[in-house]
Amino acid sequence: MARSTNNAIFLQNSLRAYRRAPKEDLNKEKVLNYFFRLESFTNDRNEYKNLTPLLVGNIAKETNLPNSVVLNTALEFLTEATQFSHTLSLGLISWGTGEKSVLRQAKFYLRKVYKIAPVFDYSRAIANLEILHTLLKKVFYWPRITTQLALTIFVTDRNDPNITKNEYILQKNLRTFCACSAYAFHMARKKLNIDKTGSVSI
Repeated sequence: MARSTNNAIFLQNSLRAYRRAPKEDLNKEKVLNYFFRLESFTNDRNEYKNLTPLLVGNIAKETNLPNSVVLNTALEFLTEATQFSHTLSLGLISWGTGEKSVLRQAKFYLRKVYKIAPVFDYSRAIANLEILHTLLKKVFYWPRITTQLALTIFVTDRNDPNITKNEYILQKNLRTFCACSAYAFHMARKKLNIDKTGSVSI
């Protein structure tokens, strides 16, 4: 569960109310990209770690943003991500019937993921999700939506020409965010022949 330490809560309450600004979306992307790619925000139980003043300060320094922006953005993300991960982990998603319905539902949840954490190229991810479903049909293998989301973002991130090797989304962060176990993630990758670069090997 995502929780804030007493220090983080005190820090939040001592700040002036943060008004939403025109640059809010850009700031959110900067904060969450750093958070996903350069900080491990999960513990050994695949739960979100406590948000500390030290972590907030580090992100603020690296992104050149005020502590208040970083804190509000990180707390909002942790709240929404925890609720969403809990919903996904329940496994109560109704797929409907037919291939189009399944793909439509997957796109619906991918959009939800992107709204919470815009840390990947959404248009590329949609295209990759469609390719993923083509592969799944070929091998008659349908993993849970949590695994599909994690794989789609993984492939999209690894194949983004604007991202260098040392700045990929940390896999543990991605799996926790998508409520996907390491076992399910790597089993699906093996089943579909998706290598570490996010390419399908034949």
